[in-house]
Amino acid sequence: MFYEVKVFDAKGELKKVLSPKKLSNRFWKDGEQKLIDFTDKESGNTANKVYEKDEFQLEDR
Repeated sequence: MFYEVKVFDAKGELKKVLSPKKLSNRFWKDGEQKLIDFTDKESGNTANKVYEKDEFQLEDR
């Protein structure tokens, strides 16, 4: 299921709107070839890895 996506420019003005149908067609046409892989490519050992705080990271309350 895809939702309508609105793209804004740096000034906050609406640049374009992508319909759910267009997004669905684009996904199924391109398949997994153009998906971004967010998995960790390094070794599975994350015990000594230092993570920087992301400015968009959700904080625990």
